[in-house]
Amino acid sequence: MPISTSPILSVSAFIFGTIFLGFGAQYILDPRAAFQNFSPNLKYPALPADAHVMDLVMTLFGAKDLFMGFAIHASLWFGTRRSLGLILVAAAMCAGIDGYVMKTGVGTGEWNHWGYGSAVAVTGLLELGLLG
Repeated sequence: MPISTSPILSVSAFIFGTIFLGFGAQYILDPRAAFQNFSPNLKYPALPADAHVMDLVMTLFGAKDLFMGFAIHASLWFGTRRSLGLILVAAAMCAGIDGYVMKTGVGTGEWNHWGYGSAVAVTGLLELGLLG
């Protein structure tokens, strides 16, 4: 059996989708606590107007993560392996960009995104049959 048809990939995709849903919900429901997920070196804005804008940005970030989580689960349960693979690669690209923003904007915290992003990318490429 080729690895691209292994059930472990579906389990991995389910876990990744659930992680995206969890982070997305946290970013929306408690943006200030979720802010520390990016990097402990980041400080939440002290001024109320700035904090309000950051709350809104975190809500947008949460919406992106919720979308990715729902897309992964939808393609896992109702789509094809190829559609799931493409969604996983797209999710990995989001993680890559998030890491790049952390590296260039903060100088640290990029591997919080690149670490899981690379695992999501490999899973997506395996689902597509491009690896293994």
